[in-house]
Amino acid sequence: MKPLHAAAALLIVAMWGLNFTVIRFGLDEFPPFAFATWRFVLCALPVLFVARPDISWATLAGIGGFMFGGQFVFLFFAMQAGLPPGLTSVLVQLQGPLTVVLAALFLREHATRAQWLGLAAAAVGVVLISRSVEGTASLLAVGLALLSALTWATGNLFFRSARGTSMFAVTVWASVLPPIPFALMSLAVEGPEALLMPILNPTWRGWFVLFYTVVPVMWLGYLIWGTLLRTYPAGKVGPISLLVPCAALLFASLLVDEPIGGLRLLGVVVVLGGVAIGVFASGRRLR
Repeated sequence: MKPLHAAAALLIVAMWGLNFTVIRFGLDEFPPFAFATWRFVLCALPVLFVARPDISWATLAGIGGFMFGGQFVFLFFAMQAGLPPGLTSVLVQLQGPLTVVLAALFLREHATRAQWLGLAAAAVGVVLISRSVEGTASLLAVGLALLSALTWATGNLFFRSARGTSMFAVTVWASVLPPIPFALMSLAVEGPEALLMPILNPTWRGWFVLFYTVVPVMWLGYLIWGTLLRTYPAGKVGPISLLVPCAALLFASLLVDEPIGGLRLLGVVVVLGGVAIGVFASGRRLR
């Protein structure tokens, strides 16, 4: 990988890793549905000058509804329920092994033994993490994080139809639909004042969170990621994502004093090890 592209890959790792802690700060400013609504409204703004990618509206709806909308709203609720940002970043990485399972069930794709082994190892890690959390709320939060990973994995199946198109264009156009149901849910559950909070009661911290989760994380992040995928084999780019939870754990430890140790640390290592087995097994198949 060229030095410039390697630097861009590390930038993605840092931006996406920090994103989990920034989301934690954002949930102190906005309730989950309102947060999700504004994030995707802002993310969709470039549709005013970016041409729609050459894929169907059904595919865009699948990506927007599952890979973006479902993933992040479950992630928001998991963190609101008490799951710390670093641990959340580890659990959502299960989207990789879960994608293998969904592809085998619905697309009749044959998974290798190594991919199934990776899934089994990651599942053991989830059990260890679940035993390390305390209280019903924390177990609920783990479940919500797993739903975030599952919806992301479902969105991956739709995203396959978008191969060869601009990832930036797909990102902004797939962000058009999620704000509608999220805004309706925010009005019904959180109230109009919560939905309009960024306008009626703006804070620099709230708008910084919205800016960060849209501009560096969504626009720049997916633009760089798409460039790397078009330049190098997927098997070479995919393992970079394994560094994201490592960065997330580091940022969470530094910024919110998230403790990682004992049984929880063992669970994190086992989950990431299982995901790594699946990623490298998938990479070998794509060579």
